[in-house]
Amino acid sequence: MTVMPSRTPPGPMENLNHIGTGNLRSATPPKVADFAGGLGIVAAALFIGFLLRDRLGVSDIALMLLIAVQVVAIVYGLWPALAVSVASTLGYNYLFIPPFYTLSVADPANVVTLFLFALAALIMSSLTSLVRWHALIARSARVEVEAEKLRSALLTSVSHDLRTPLASILGSATTLKTCRDSLDESAQRQLIETIREEAERLNRFISDLLDMTKLEAGAVAPRTELVDVSDVVGSALHRAGEVLKHHTLQTTLSADLPMVKLDPVLFEQVLFNLFDNAAKYAPAGTVITLSAERTGRSITLKVLDEGDGIPPADLDRIFQKFYRVRASARQRAGTGLGLAISRGFVEAMGGRISAQNRRDRRGTVFVIELPVPDESPEREDAA
Repeated sequence: MTVMPSRTPPGPMENLNHIGTGNLRSATPPKVADFAGGLGIVAAALFIGFLLRDRLGVSDIALMLLIAVQVVAIVYGLWPALAVSVASTLGYNYLFIPPFYTLSVADPANVVTLFLFALAALIMSSLTSLVRWHALIARSARVEVEAEKLRSALLTSVSHDLRTPLASILGSATTLKTCRDSLDESAQRQLIETIREEAERLNRFISDLLDMTKLEAGAVAPRTELVDVSDVVGSALHRAGEVLKHHTLQTTLSADLPMVKLDPVLFEQVLFNLFDNAAKYAPAGTVITLSAERTGRSITLKVLDEGDGIPPADLDRIFQKFYRVRASARQRAGTGLGLAISRGFVEAMGGRISAQNRRDRRGTVFVIELPVPDESPEREDAA
């Protein structure tokens, strides 16, 4: 994937404007009052946490401070948010990490907790500021309305999809730190596995945001080459092994599939997003099917699941940014970006993607159509 500098807009740090609770305002550099206001919000959160220190756990106080950092990012922007991220980390260490009232850390295990908190504060302030940047690229009245919806959706996604894995990571790390001697080896492994899974979930969330930003900026130029689709399918299946572990996977690839021109990295991400989406909406133990066949001058790939299907009213909306079909409590949280990214990547490679409900049974089928170039050779094993 190549990023074209000539079409990439200035970065968030150069274009961030103030977004208040009302109308968008023109770009201005942060003022001393912004930093003072942000420090005041964090100071209030630290004071409340100090008063409730004996009643709340350390992870609860950490979440309260992270929310304060997010509020500062929303109200005052990136630089005040980064400043209060540092201030909140120091205050968290000074008041709530033993030994109290000093910046030294006696227990090495607390270093991990402090590092995770600082990382969470910096990520949250940066991502929340990214919301401001997206909202302020709108110029016309219609685009401003759409940008407001995007900001609201992003804030919702950040507040839930980011805070949830961070809470799990902080909670598991805190339990390991405080109860390590009383936990057996199996319980410790389970906590470590929780930290790993939630960290991977957080990484996917951030990757989705970055991919969507590149798509919207028009900065995605696929590095296409003649590729054997089965090779990319194998790579995607290997990568998706963890998300598909509770489902049965069936693959049906025609032996006469020709080589196609695509970017293998982008197409692997497309297939991974479709596998991840199927695993979210289909009950555990059901079958997820991948098929590929040649249809005229195209290759058609289908990903089928055995979930509840898509309501007819949502079929035209599921590829929109941040749109998620309502599902039962078994649905894993997501960003609402995976399908939008898949559509952007497929169309950038000259293909098409669509969704429909299955006719043979309950479930959803995603269809990808890729053109076969005139110079495409046949696969060696099909010759």
